[in-house]
Amino acid sequence: MKPKKKSGSQWKIVYWITVFLIFIALIIMVRFVLNSSKVYVEKSTLINPYMIEWSLERDGSLRINEPFYLKTDAKLIDDDLTDAFNDSSLFTNNGSERILRNLKSPYLIWKNAESDTIHVLKNNVAMHFLMQQN
Repeated sequence: MKPKKKSGSQWKIVYWITVFLIFIALIIMVRFVLNSSKVYVEKSTLINPYMIEWSLERDGSLRINEPFYLKTDAKLIDDDLTDAFNDSSLFTNNGSERILRNLKSPYLIWKNAESDTIHVLKNNVAMHFLMQQN
């Protein structure tokens, strides 16, 4: 009586499932490292003029430049911008409160070192936002 030969396809299935799981685990680990290595802009950080042409990140922060991110809860400083408030191309309709998160891209953004004011230029309108203190 001869022993039956096992088919060689079972190890191939296990091999490809293992390769697929390792690949998925690498993707998850890379996303975790990228999300946890954000450096948030604070008062001492200098932002040179930077053109923003993309949307916000999933957590509501704004990518200035890797790895620098800006929290977008900065409030608009009232500088008699009544014409700017009427311009619907500047802000999304999100209540009467004007914060940096509601500003539509693209726009130019900069911030001086040791300053708590974020300067934004959009449609030839200069706006200033006050960073929130933690």
